[in-house]
Amino acid sequence: MEKLNNKSLKMKPFIGDIKFFEADIFHERYGKKKHFFKNRTNAILIDLKTKPQKKILKYPAFFSLEKFNLLTWSASKHGNQSKFSTSHDLYQFIKNLCINRTKDKEGIHKIKLLTFPKVLNFGFNPLSVYFCYNNKGLLIHSIFEVRNTFGDMHHYVLRNINLKKLTQKTTKKLFVSPFYPKKGSYKLFANYVHDKIMISVEYTLQNKKVFIATMKLKEIKFNNLNIIKAFLKFSIYPGKIWINIHLQALILWFKRINLYKIPPSEKIKHSFGIDISKD
Repeated sequence: MEKLNNKSLKMKPFIGDIKFFEADIFHERYGKKKHFFKNRTNAILIDLKTKPQKKILKYPAFFSLEKFNLLTWSASKHGNQSKFSTSHDLYQFIKNLCINRTKDKEGIHKIKLLTFPKVLNFGFNPLSVYFCYNNKGLLIHSIFEVRNTFGDMHHYVLRNINLKKLTQKTTKKLFVSPFYPKKGSYKLFANYVHDKIMISVEYTLQNKKVFIATMKLKEIKFNNLNIIKAFLKFSIYPGKIWINIHLQALILWFKRINLYKIPPSEKIKHSFGIDISKD
Protein backbone atom coordinates (compact mmCIF):
# COMPACT_ATOMS: atom_id res chain seq x y z
CA MET A 1 0.00 0.00 0.00
CA GLU A 2 1.26 3.46 -0.89
CA LYS A 3 2.49 5.38 2.13
CA LEU A 4 0.88 8.81 2.20
CA ASN A 5 2.68 11.79 3.67
CA ASN A 6 1.51 15.40 3.78
CA LYS A 7 3.12 16.14 0.43
CA SER A 8 1.42 13.26 -1.36
CA LEU A 9 -1.89 14.11 0.31
CA LYS A 10 -1.71 17.60 -1.12
CA MET A 11 -0.84 16.19 -4.56
CA LYS A 12 -3.76 13.76 -4.32
CA PRO A 13 -6.45 15.68 -2.45
CA PHE A 14 -9.30 13.84 -0.73
CA ILE A 15 -11.77 16.02 -2.62
CA GLY A 16 -14.53 14.95 -4.98
CA ASP A 17 -17.24 17.01 -6.60
CA ILE A 18 -17.66 20.70 -5.70
CA LYS A 19 -20.97 22.50 -6.08
CA PHE A 20 -21.50 26.27 -6.34
CA PHE A 21 -24.37 28.10 -4.63
CA GLU A 22 -25.99 31.51 -4.48
CA ALA A 23 -26.57 32.30 -0.81
CA ASP A 24 -29.08 34.78 0.62
CA ILE A 25 -28.27 35.63 4.24
CA PHE A 26 -30.70 37.30 6.67
CA HIS A 27 -29.88 38.61 10.15
CA GLU A 28 -32.57 39.95 12.49
CA ARG A 29 -32.14 41.31 15.99
CA TYR A 30 -35.17 41.49 18.33
CA GLY A 31 -35.85 43.58 21.42
CA LYS A 32 -36.10 47.31 22.04
CA LYS A 33 -33.41 48.18 19.50
CA LYS A 34 -34.28 46.07 16.49
CA HIS A 35 -31.94 45.59 13.57
CA PHE A 36 -32.18 43.75 10.26
CA PHE A 37 -29.95 43.27 7.26
CA LYS A 38 -29.68 40.90 4.32
CA ASN A 39 -26.84 40.06 2.02
CA ARG A 40 -26.10 37.89 -1.00
CA THR A 41 -22.90 35.96 -1.51
CA ASN A 42 -21.71 32.64 -2.93
CA ALA A 43 -20.78 29.41 -1.19
CA ILE A 44 -19.32 26.06 -2.16
CA LEU A 45 -20.26 22.52 -1.12
CA ILE A 46 -17.22 20.25 -1.01
CA ASP A 47 -17.41 16.47 -1.11
CA LEU A 48 -14.70 15.30 1.31
CA LYS A 49 -13.45 11.83 0.42
CA THR A 50 -12.15 8.90 2.47
CA LYS A 51 -9.53 8.06 -0.17
CA PRO A 52 -7.35 10.23 -2.43
CA GLN A 53 -8.70 10.66 -5.93
CA LYS A 54 -6.80 8.67 -8.56
CA LYS A 55 -7.84 11.19 -11.15
CA ILE A 56 -8.01 14.81 -10.01
CA LEU A 57 -11.29 16.34 -11.10
CA LYS A 58 -11.25 19.39 -13.34
CA TYR A 59 -12.61 22.51 -11.69
CA PRO A 60 -13.16 25.95 -13.26
CA ALA A 61 -9.94 27.77 -14.15
CA PHE A 62 -10.80 30.56 -11.68
CA PHE A 63 -10.96 28.12 -8.73
CA SER A 64 -8.10 26.31 -7.01
CA LEU A 65 -7.47 24.02 -4.05
CA GLU A 66 -4.75 25.33 -1.72
CA LYS A 67 -3.42 27.72 -4.40
CA PHE A 68 -3.89 31.42 -5.18
CA ASN A 69 -6.76 32.16 -7.56
CA LEU A 70 -9.91 34.23 -7.85
CA LEU A 71 -11.59 31.62 -5.62
CA THR A 72 -9.66 29.28 -3.36
CA TRP A 73 -10.38 26.69 -0.69
CA SER A 74 -7.92 25.58 1.97
CA ALA A 75 -8.37 22.73 4.46
CA SER A 76 -6.10 24.47 6.96
CA LYS A 77 -8.80 27.07 7.71
CA HIS A 78 -11.13 24.41 9.12
CA GLY A 79 -11.16 21.69 11.74
CA ASN A 80 -8.22 22.09 14.11
CA GLN A 81 -6.91 25.04 12.01
CA SER A 82 -3.43 23.57 11.68
CA LYS A 83 -1.53 25.19 8.81
CA PHE A 84 -0.30 21.73 7.84
CA SER A 85 -3.80 20.20 7.66
CA THR A 86 -4.87 18.41 4.49
CA SER A 87 -8.36 17.56 3.26
CA HIS A 88 -7.70 14.04 4.58
CA ASP A 89 -6.93 15.43 8.06
CA LEU A 90 -10.14 17.44 7.95
CA TYR A 91 -12.23 14.39 7.03
CA GLN A 92 -10.76 12.42 9.94
CA PHE A 93 -11.23 15.34 12.35
CA ILE A 94 -14.94 15.67 11.51
CA LYS A 95 -15.49 11.90 11.54
CA ASN A 96 -13.92 11.71 15.02
CA LEU A 97 -16.31 14.42 16.28
CA CYS A 98 -19.22 12.27 15.09
CA ILE A 99 -17.72 9.18 16.74
CA ASN A 100 -17.37 11.11 20.00
CA ARG A 101 -21.07 11.91 19.78
CA THR A 102 -22.40 8.40 19.04
CA LYS A 103 -19.47 6.00 19.65
CA ASP A 104 -20.33 4.50 16.24
CA LYS A 105 -17.05 4.01 14.35
CA GLU A 106 -18.70 2.65 11.20
CA GLY A 107 -21.55 5.13 10.82
CA ILE A 108 -19.97 7.88 8.70
CA HIS A 109 -19.47 7.15 4.99
CA LYS A 110 -19.65 10.59 3.38
CA ILE A 111 -19.02 14.17 4.52
CA LYS A 112 -19.96 17.33 2.62
CA LEU A 113 -18.71 20.75 3.72
CA LEU A 114 -20.68 23.94 3.07
CA THR A 115 -18.42 26.97 3.33
CA PHE A 116 -17.38 30.27 1.77
CA PRO A 117 -14.35 30.25 -0.54
CA LYS A 118 -11.47 32.67 -0.17
CA VAL A 119 -11.53 35.49 -2.71
CA LEU A 120 -8.10 36.50 -4.07
CA ASN A 121 -6.68 34.57 -1.11
CA PHE A 122 -8.66 36.54 1.48
CA GLY A 123 -11.59 35.04 3.34
CA PHE A 124 -13.38 34.72 6.64
CA ASN A 125 -15.88 31.99 7.50
CA PRO A 126 -18.14 32.86 10.45
CA LEU A 127 -20.07 29.65 9.80
CA SER A 128 -19.35 26.44 7.93
CA VAL A 129 -21.62 23.39 8.08
CA TYR A 130 -20.69 19.73 7.64
CA PHE A 131 -23.34 17.26 6.42
CA CYS A 132 -22.42 13.71 7.47
CA TYR A 133 -24.11 10.68 5.87
CA ASN A 134 -24.31 6.96 6.60
CA ASN A 135 -23.89 4.14 4.07
CA LYS A 136 -27.56 4.48 3.04
CA GLY A 137 -27.09 8.14 2.11
CA LEU A 138 -29.10 9.40 5.09
CA LEU A 139 -28.04 12.55 6.93
CA ILE A 140 -27.14 11.44 10.46
CA HIS A 141 -25.03 14.36 11.69
CA SER A 142 -24.68 18.08 11.07
CA ILE A 143 -21.76 20.00 12.52
CA PHE A 144 -21.82 23.79 12.82
CA GLU A 145 -18.29 25.17 12.72
CA VAL A 146 -18.57 28.67 14.22
CA ARG A 147 -15.73 31.18 14.18
CA ASN A 148 -15.48 34.66 15.69
CA THR A 149 -13.34 37.59 14.58
CA PHE A 150 -11.05 37.13 17.61
CA GLY A 151 -9.55 33.90 16.28
CA ASP A 152 -11.63 31.36 18.23
CA MET A 153 -13.63 28.44 16.83
CA HIS A 154 -16.21 26.01 18.21
CA HIS A 155 -17.90 22.93 16.72
CA TYR A 156 -21.54 22.24 17.61
CA VAL A 157 -22.14 18.54 16.85
CA LEU A 158 -25.77 17.64 16.09
CA ARG A 159 -27.14 14.14 15.72
CA ASN A 160 -30.08 13.63 13.38
CA ILE A 161 -31.98 11.03 15.39
CA ASN A 162 -35.10 10.79 13.25
CA LEU A 163 -33.11 10.87 9.96
CA LYS A 164 -35.31 13.67 8.66
CA LYS A 165 -35.12 17.36 9.44
CA LEU A 166 -32.63 18.38 12.07
CA THR A 167 -33.43 20.96 14.73
CA GLN A 168 -31.41 20.84 17.91
CA LYS A 169 -30.78 22.97 20.94
CA THR A 170 -27.31 23.60 22.31
CA THR A 171 -25.77 25.87 24.93
CA LYS A 172 -23.87 28.83 23.52
CA LYS A 173 -20.16 28.16 24.07
CA LEU A 174 -18.39 30.69 21.86
CA PHE A 175 -18.33 34.46 22.32
CA VAL A 176 -19.31 35.60 18.83
CA SER A 177 -20.31 39.25 19.06
CA PRO A 178 -19.50 42.01 21.60
CA PHE A 179 -23.18 42.98 21.42
CA TYR A 180 -24.29 39.73 23.07
CA PRO A 181 -23.07 37.98 26.23
CA LYS A 182 -21.54 34.53 26.30
CA LYS A 183 -24.77 33.09 27.67
CA GLY A 184 -27.96 31.59 26.35
CA SER A 185 -28.66 28.83 23.86
CA TYR A 186 -29.06 28.16 20.15
CA LYS A 187 -31.67 26.35 18.11
CA LEU A 188 -29.77 25.05 15.10
CA PHE A 189 -31.28 23.71 11.89
CA ALA A 190 -29.64 22.40 8.73
CA ASN A 191 -31.20 20.66 5.75
CA TYR A 192 -29.92 19.80 2.28
CA VAL A 193 -32.45 18.56 -0.27
CA HIS A 194 -31.66 18.26 -3.99
CA ASP A 195 -30.19 21.62 -5.09
CA LYS A 196 -31.28 23.69 -2.07
CA ILE A 197 -29.84 24.18 1.40
CA MET A 198 -31.44 25.84 4.42
CA ILE A 199 -29.50 26.89 7.53
CA SER A 200 -30.96 28.56 10.61
CA VAL A 201 -29.42 29.80 13.87
CA GLU A 202 -31.83 31.08 16.52
CA TYR A 203 -30.30 32.64 19.63
CA THR A 204 -32.27 32.61 22.89
CA LEU A 205 -31.34 34.54 26.02
CA GLN A 206 -33.31 34.21 29.26
CA ASN A 207 -36.02 32.28 27.40
CA LYS A 208 -36.48 35.07 24.86
CA LYS A 209 -35.61 34.96 21.18
CA VAL A 210 -33.15 37.81 20.66
CA PHE A 211 -31.57 37.01 17.29
CA ILE A 212 -32.03 34.79 14.26
CA ALA A 213 -29.81 34.23 11.24
CA THR A 214 -30.94 32.24 8.22
CA MET A 215 -29.17 31.27 5.04
CA LYS A 216 -31.00 30.05 1.94
CA LEU A 217 -28.88 28.58 -0.83
CA LYS A 218 -29.64 27.48 -4.35
CA GLU A 219 -27.22 25.60 -6.56
CA ILE A 220 -25.98 27.11 -9.83
CA LYS A 221 -23.48 25.72 -12.31
CA PHE A 222 -19.90 25.82 -11.10
CA ASN A 223 -18.15 27.37 -14.07
CA ASN A 224 -15.98 30.36 -14.93
CA LEU A 225 -18.92 32.36 -16.25
CA ASN A 226 -20.84 32.19 -12.97
CA ILE A 227 -17.70 33.04 -10.99
CA ILE A 228 -17.20 36.18 -13.12
CA LYS A 229 -20.91 37.05 -12.82
CA ALA A 230 -20.61 36.83 -9.02
CA PHE A 231 -17.74 39.34 -9.13
CA LEU A 232 -19.61 41.70 -11.45
CA LYS A 233 -22.71 41.58 -9.22
CA PHE A 234 -20.53 42.19 -6.14
CA SER A 235 -21.82 38.93 -4.64
CA ILE A 236 -18.19 38.13 -3.88
CA TYR A 237 -15.13 40.32 -3.50
CA PRO A 238 -12.06 40.26 -1.21
CA GLY A 239 -13.06 40.72 2.42
CA LYS A 240 -16.79 41.05 1.79
CA ILE A 241 -17.96 39.04 4.80
CA TRP A 242 -15.34 40.62 7.09
CA ILE A 243 -16.30 44.14 5.92
CA ASN A 244 -20.02 43.48 6.36
CA ILE A 245 -19.53 42.14 9.89
CA HIS A 246 -17.68 45.28 10.97
CA LEU A 247 -20.05 47.59 9.10
CA GLN A 248 -23.05 46.08 10.93
CA ALA A 249 -21.13 46.33 14.22
CA LEU A 250 -20.58 50.04 13.57
CA ILE A 251 -24.32 50.51 12.95
CA LEU A 252 -25.15 48.72 16.20
CA TRP A 253 -22.62 50.88 18.03
CA PHE A 254 -24.30 54.03 16.67
CA LYS A 255 -27.60 52.65 18.01
CA ARG A 256 -25.87 52.60 21.43
CA ILE A 257 -26.37 48.91 22.03
CA ASN A 258 -24.49 47.66 25.09
CA LEU A 259 -21.05 46.13 24.61
CA TYR A 260 -19.79 43.05 26.47
CA LYS A 261 -16.21 42.36 27.47
CA ILE A 262 -14.45 39.57 25.59
CA PRO A 263 -14.20 36.55 27.95
CA PRO A 264 -11.31 34.03 28.05
CA SER A 265 -11.38 31.38 25.31
CA GLU A 266 -13.01 28.03 26.04
CA LYS A 267 -10.62 25.08 26.45
CA ILE A 268 -13.21 22.62 25.12
CA LYS A 269 -13.69 23.30 21.41
CA HIS A 270 -16.79 21.20 20.70
CA SER A 271 -20.19 20.45 22.25
CA PHE A 272 -23.28 18.38 21.48
CA GLY A 273 -26.86 19.30 20.67
CA ILE A 274 -30.14 18.02 22.13
CA ASP A 275 -32.86 16.90 19.71
CA ILE A 276 -35.95 19.15 19.82
CA SER A 277 -37.29 18.43 16.32
CA LYS A 278 -40.58 17.21 17.81
CA ASP A 279 -41.19 20.48 19.69
